[in-house]
Amino acid sequence: MSNQLSKLSFIWLILILSSLLSIIPLPEYLSFLRVPWIPLSLIFFTIMTPSMIGLFSACLIGLILDILQGGILGESSLALSLITYITYRFRLQIRVFPIWQMMLSVFILLIINEMMHLWIEGMIGKIVISQSKLLSILLGSLIWPFFMGLMQNLQSRIKTR
Repeated sequence: MSNQLSKLSFIWLILILSSLLSIIPLPEYLSFLRVPWIPLSLIFFTIMTPSMIGLFSACLIGLILDILQGGILGESSLALSLITYITYRFRLQIRVFPIWQMMLSVFILLIINEMMHLWIEGMIGKIVISQSKLLSILLGSLIWPFFMGLMQNLQSRIKTR
């Protein structure tokens, strides 16, 4: 298998795994532990391998997520496409940031993702603001350094094969 194909299959394997992690049912009292895995994965791959992932990939994984979660078709697609575009636009700056600035950038991108969901849900009249969503965004930005380290380690193993 060629190097490009193995990288692409690794990216899609991680995105599908992230989709599965985001639909695992959790009890209500643990809902704040639901980490936004798909946005984190898209942010990582857009920063580190921008030639392998783009707006089409974000749109497609968003549609898959909408189908799996039973939400409004296109809601996640629009939100993920927006944060992928913003990440792609500023990837060179984000990539050289110190870790605390990178965590802050990820936090802002996750907030934008959630605001897009709230905007779309508000347009149809079913807006729900909960503390668990805000806590999961904070948790996602706090685990970013560990997530990034794990993904870089896995990516380097793929490259050496």
